Amino acid sequence: MKQLWKNLSGSRSNENNRVYFSLTLLVGIIFSGISVLTPTVSGDMITAFTEDSSVGSRFLILYLFVGLCQIVFSLLDAYMGMQFQLRQKQMMRSNVFRTFSRKDSAGREKISSFVSYVNNDIPTLVEQYFSGTIDIIKCVFILVFSAISMLSVHWALALIVFAVSGLIILCPKTMRKKGGEARAAYSETLGKYNTSLQSFLDGLRIVKSYGYYNRANEIQNEANEQIAKKERVLIRCQMNVQSMTSFLQVGKTLLILIVGVVLISMEQMEIGGLITVVQLAQMIAAPAEVLAYMIHARNEVLPILDQYEEMTVEDVSDCGKSPLSDKVETIAVNDVAYAVDEVQILQGVTATFEAGKNYLISGESGSGKSTLMRLISQIGDLNYTGSITCNGENLRAVSAETYYQRVCPVFQEPYLFHATLEENILLGRSISKDTYATVIKKLNLEYLIERYQGQEITPEITEQISGGERQRVALARAMVGNPEVYLLDEVTSALDASNSEAIEEMLLHEDAMVIHICHKSNPKLLSLYNDKFIMSDGSLSII
Repeated sequence: MKQLWKNLSGSRSNENNRVYFSLTLLVGIIFSGISVLTPTVSGDMITAFTEDSSVGSRFLILYLFVGLCQIVFSLLDAYMGMQFQLRQKQMMRSNVFRTFSRKDSAGREKISSFVSYVNNDIPTLVEQYFSGTIDIIKCVFILVFSAISMLSVHWALALIVFAVSGLIILCPKTMRKKGGEARAAYSETLGKYNTSLQSFLDGLRIVKSYGYYNRANEIQNEANEQIAKKERVLIRCQMNVQSMTSFLQVGKTLLILIVGVVLISMEQMEIGGLITVVQLAQMIAAPAEVLAYMIHARNEVLPILDQYEEMTVEDVSDCGKSPLSDKVETIAVNDVAYAVDEVQILQGVTATFEAGKNYLISGESGSGKSTLMRLISQIGDLNYTGSITCNGENLRAVSAETYYQRVCPVFQEPYLFHATLEENILLGRSISKDTYATVIKKLNLEYLIERYQGQEITPEITEQISGGERQRVALARAMVGNPEVYLLDEVTSALDASNSEAIEEMLLHEDAMVIHICHKSNPKLLSLYNDKFIMSDGSLSII
C-alpha cells in the first residue's frame, strides 16, 4: 500500500491524485455496502410478507429506497472510477516524459520502448494496479458486509460461502510468479516490435527503391509472431486462474442449496433466509472470482510498476554542482582521451579557447572532430580521461543548466520538433521580439517563417524544408539566446557555397567565442580565425 500511495502523485506533478483516490474508494465502499443491503432487505421482505402483509409493505418501501440508492451510487462509482483513471494516466505520462526528457540522447530502440511504455503499459498499469487496488478493496468490503448478513441468517451457510471464497481468492497466488514473468516478456517483445516497425516506416523510400517489400514483411511477421506467442502465454496464465475459480464457484452453489434445504426442513431457517443467502452467494461469486482475477492482474503488472519507478527516479546529476556565474573566459581541453569498445577515438587532446576569439578545427571524416565537440558540449557518453574546464573549473563539477545558458552547441544534423517554426527557434525562452526579428533577418528566414506561419512542423513538412533551411533554423535557435560561446559542428554543410560563406562570416563577427568544426575550410575566411587546428587520428595539432 505504501508503494501505491507513493505512486499516486509525485513531487514533479502539479496534480495530486491521493485525495481523488480516497474519494473514489469511499464511494466504492458505500456502493458495496448498499449492494449487499439490497438482497438482505429483499429476503426480509419475503419473510415479512409470508407472516404479515402490512409489515411486508413497509419492507417493500425500504427495498425501493435502497434500490434507488444503489442506482445512484452505481453511476457515481463508475464516474469516479473513470475520472480517477484519466487523472492517473495523465499524471504518469507527464512524470515519465519529464524524466526521460532530461536525457541528452537515447537510441532508437530505447525511444521506441519508451513510446510503447507510454501508450500501452501505462494504461494497463493504471487499470490493473491503481484502479485494480480500488476494485480489490471494494470486493473485500462486499465479502465482509455479506459475511455479517449471512451470519445473521445461519453460521453454517456463511462458513461454506467464505471457506470456498477464500480458496477462490488464493488461486492467483499459484500463478503470481509465472504471470508476472509473462507480462514482462510480453511488454519487452512489444517494445522490440515497435522499434522494428518504426525503422521500416522511417525507411519506406528505401523499401520501395530497393524492392525490400517481401523481406521487410517477413521480418515484421516474425516479430508479430513473437508478440502473439508471448500473449498466448499470458492468456494461458489468466485462463488457469479462471478455470480454478469457476470450478470452486459451482461447488459452492451446490453446497449452499443442499445445506439450505436441510436447514429449512429442520426449521432452523426461513425460506426468505435461503433466498437472501442465495442472492448474496451469487453476489459474492462475482467479487470472489473477480477478486482472484484482479489480484492476479495486479501482481502481473508489478514488473511494469517497478519500471515506472525506475523511469521516474529524480535526476540528481546536477545536484551539488557549482553554477557558472561568471562570463566564460576560457574553455580548456587537457590531455583528453576517449575510447569506445577499445577503439581509441581521441588521444592526448589539449587546447585552450579564449573568450571573443574564433577557432577552426578541421580534419578528415572519422578523425574525432565531432566527438571532441560532443565532449566539450557535455552531451552523451562522458567516460573520457583527462579534463575539460571552463574558467579553470572542471566541467564535471559545473551545473549543466548554467553551462548551457552561456555555451550553445549547434550540431551537424538539425532537428525540428513537431511544433511551429517559432517554437522550434524560441524553445520556450523569453526572447524579445526585436532580437528574434533581427536573427530571422540575418539568416534570411522571413520567407520560411511566413510560409509555415502557425503550422506545426510535421514529418511531411520537414521533408519539404531543405537541409540548408533546417540548418539556418538551428542557427537561429542558437543565436536568439545570444550565447557567449558557439560550438558549431558542420553547421553550414547543407548550404550552397555563397550562403555557407555568408553565414560563416556572420557567425565569426558575433561577439562570442566561436569554435567551428568543419570537414573542409573556406580559404576566403581563414584570416578571420585566431587559431586553426587540424584533427588527425584522434590527435589535435595547431596549424
